[in-house]
Amino acid sequence: MLYFVISIYVVAALIALCAMPAAMALARRFGLVDKPDAVRKLHETVIPLVGGIVVFVAGVIAFFSIFWAWPSIDRWSEDVLELFGLLAAATLIVLVGFLDDRFGLRGRQKLAGQILAVTILVACGFQVRRVDLFGFPVEFGTFAFLVVYVWCLAAINSVNLLDGADGFAATIGIVISVALSIMALSRNQFLDAGICLALAGALSGFLWYNFPPAKVYLGDAGSMLIGLVLAAVTIRCSFKQAAAYAFFAPVALLAIPLIDTGAAIVRRRFTGRSIYMEDRGHLHHVMAKQGLSPRASLLWVFLLSATTACGATLSILTRQSEYAFASVFVVLVVMVVGRIFGVAELRLFLNKLGAIAASFVKISKRRKEFGRGISVQLQGHRDWTTVWQRLHEFAQEHELLEIMLDINAPWMHEGYHALWRRSGIKSSPSREWHFELPLIVEGGILGKVKAAASRDCRFSHHEIVTHLLKLTYDIELELGRASTNATTLNEPPAGGNLIAAANPGTIE
Repeated sequence: MLYFVISIYVVAALIALCAMPAAMALARRFGLVDKPDAVRKLHETVIPLVGGIVVFVAGVIAFFSIFWAWPSIDRWSEDVLELFGLLAAATLIVLVGFLDDRFGLRGRQKLAGQILAVTILVACGFQVRRVDLFGFPVEFGTFAFLVVYVWCLAAINSVNLLDGADGFAATIGIVISVALSIMALSRNQFLDAGICLALAGALSGFLWYNFPPAKVYLGDAGSMLIGLVLAAVTIRCSFKQAAAYAFFAPVALLAIPLIDTGAAIVRRRFTGRSIYMEDRGHLHHVMAKQGLSPRASLLWVFLLSATTACGATLSILTRQSEYAFASVFVVLVVMVVGRIFGVAELRLFLNKLGAIAASFVKISKRRKEFGRGISVQLQGHRDWTTVWQRLHEFAQEHELLEIMLDINAPWMHEGYHALWRRSGIKSSPSREWHFELPLIVEGGILGKVKAAASRDCRFSHHEIVTHLLKLTYDIELELGRASTNATTLNEPPAGGNLIAAANPGTIE
């Protein structure tokens, strides 16, 4: 049986390896390509988006060619019917991804397609009825199907978000698939092991062309396929066991994409942005801005995902959830202490906790005067502190209740968030007013300034808005001159301080 399982990997890898050149040529001919736009897509040439389709076809052909030759298999068992449900769901998710890659779908259209694909899984018997958390059994009962929706949608979108650098999604997919196949083989689930190795083999063949510098991309068809298949197989191999290790092992398996997605939610939610707003704060972006080469970044991703995969696998084999916990903890510590990823998000999270704790503490007179604030460099290396200091001083002079500076310029790889709130002031919402101003330089929206004030302060709302308009106008002019002096916004001026470079000698 092991021979048949391993042969699936080999066949899938060979099919993907041999079919990719022809598929790339067809993709170029029919316009299924990713074009650079100098804003979000910074690669220099047109890249075919056919990798995901090839991975799907290679995996399916490899699996079923071996499946029909497989001895001692009941081809009409309940397990096999679930696998055909997975095939139908995977076909749908690849179709949705193809439409998005070729024509561009709205977020809600993609989500509707994902929900429909997961619905197929639920209808074919994929459910999580019970888990055991720290010795306490949790029965989901009627809502068992909701766990499948949450888990599958989280996995699909986490892998999709992480697929932003050459080889990232494919490498993580291979590592997790191999780990899942080991888990499945340990429980004599040969069909599940075959599915995992079919995916791993197809991704291995694809990675030959996607290794930095990439000649082909997975596209949404491929990244969403990886997330769906891995989520579905973890339900069959792990979640169906009512034990703590069976719950934490799959979470550890998908820890890297889940951490990246969780950090994005924290980063956007705690800075007042929409969670759907694009930025350059994902794992691959941060690694690139720290000077790591594409191949060095890929090696780091492999090591981190392999660590959590080993912890998850040991948890299943030994039936001890501690290994899964330990592997995720080690990865988090390495990321934060090594400043690889998550430092800014951790600061935002701790500041939020501090604000909650401060609400229960008596505020001193000095603290009331100076308030509470935070400034975090989310991405990039430009010095935004001078801009923030001017806004902060303005807020204190004009008795504002709150002021915020939020810089989000993906094309510059820059992100900065600063917030100041006056402490100890009890103001009725009916007596407060809020306003927001954009920061626009050379036609690009760099970010925004938001402020709040009370109707009871010494300045009228007309005075505050007029003065802040003048201040932001001056800041935009200085930023524009700084960008001109640096030739382009992508080249920071000497010293890294945009304001100082624009008008030296005028800023204290």
